[in-house]
Amino acid sequence: MTSFRTHLALGRVSNLPTVWSNILCAWIIVGGYNPLQLASLLLGASLLYIGGMYLNDYCDRDFDQEFRPDSPIPSGSISAAKVQTFSIAFLLLGFACLAWTGFAADRIDWQRFLPTAFAAGTVLAIVLYDSNHKQNPIAPIYMAACRALLYLTVASAFDNGIDLNNLIATGTIFVYVMGITFLARTESTTNAIDYPALAMLIAPILGAFYYNRHGLDPQQIAALALFIAWMARSFLRARVDGQLIIGKTIGPLIASIPLLDLLILSSLNLATQTHLIIFASLFALTTAAQRFIRAS
Repeated sequence: MTSFRTHLALGRVSNLPTVWSNILCAWIIVGGYNPLQLASLLLGASLLYIGGMYLNDYCDRDFDQEFRPDSPIPSGSISAAKVQTFSIAFLLLGFACLAWTGFAADRIDWQRFLPTAFAAGTVLAIVLYDSNHKQNPIAPIYMAACRALLYLTVASAFDNGIDLNNLIATGTIFVYVMGITFLARTESTTNAIDYPALAMLIAPILGAFYYNRHGLDPQQIAALALFIAWMARSFLRARVDGQLIIGKTIGPLIASIPLLDLLILSSLNLATQTHLIIFASLFALTTAAQRFIRAS
């Protein structure tokens, strides 16, 4: 019988708070008001993330056999067939939870199908990434789309829908996650530093200064300082004998996503002290969970 810990590792559940952070950020931007919709969005996004991680291990089973023999499938902790079955089930359930949110709104026009379309796009991006990301030079775009489409799914579930603030948030997370993914491509092989990827990681900081070029208030300074401090720590703590080990940066960079969402809200003048506590807590939860369950 497969252990519970094996399933936790397969689903990379340590990173789930970063998914909840994405949903909450988009929810705050759009002015969400229906708790049932929020619960369905959080559950749906979580299931898609877990399903995508299961599918990732299934598709990478031959690669892991060579480079990560301690992974669940190569180590014999679970069969490849079971992992495939779980991945399909999670993806279907996650899609249903997200698609439902458009019909929960009190409207009868074509817009209620938008969450379904964006949810389908998220599933497609997950499958495209997992199925050929080792050989595909543009695969990080698919990974970034997985996160970005969550923001659009949330925004499209409401009458006021997608506006400039939603698009700014979507673009910011897209660039940042693409940077992490491009950087991670060499963690198991050459360990080479991808400088364009580093530029993508810095882009949200430059954006925060741009959107608040007339001056930062104390709360914006706090959000920016938290994000910059953790970014710096992520790279400084990843050095061994003076050499940067790319693999050691990936988990911390993923953990920084709630801080990025807080920075986005702060840059858009939408963050409150309550939001600061919530997103800092999601960040802390991620970093704590990554101590016990692998992040990538």
